[in-house]
Amino acid sequence: MIIDRPESHFIFIVPRSHYYGDYNYINYQGRQLTNSQYLENWGKWIVLGPVEELAGLAKKIDPYVERKMIPAAKYDRKVIGEFKLGDCVMCVYCHFGQREQVWDILCSLGVEEKMWVFERETMERWLPGGRLLERWISGRNISEEEARRMREGAKEKFRKMFEDPDALFRGVEQ
Repeated sequence: MIIDRPESHFIFIVPRSHYYGDYNYINYQGRQLTNSQYLENWGKWIVLGPVEELAGLAKKIDPYVERKMIPAAKYDRKVIGEFKLGDCVMCVYCHFGQREQVWDILCSLGVEEKMWVFERETMERWLPGGRLLERWISGRNISEEEARRMREGAKEKFRKMFEDPDALFRGVEQ
């Protein structure tokens, strides 16, 4: 199911059952992951391109998500200028143990470039001092006080995420 909420920067592709409250799409072989298993094994294939191309790819991916061959995906609604990529980003999520099967699906749908990132790496990059957070802050031309608040907010978000075991499974609503 493609979830396109205008207030969100991301457009999500999740199983229809997730939309109705089933957060168990973050699993491997039918077993929900613990936080440590998630950090150790969960990741994503990164696909870059214009939003129109990613929207077309999302429509092709959706049936695979519904059949749970791909756990979930999301893509940017518009280019994030702070990162100076010039393209939008799609993240196609899965467990490391199924990443080659998911890559084969993406390849069959016309994706040619390979780039895998673990979620733990993404989280590290969004922590204070991390490459993504610092690039985001510097690209926004904000005051040092506002930058400090953003860094504290990032640290707090990840702290809360791992205190609340269900927080990892509520990503679409955020």
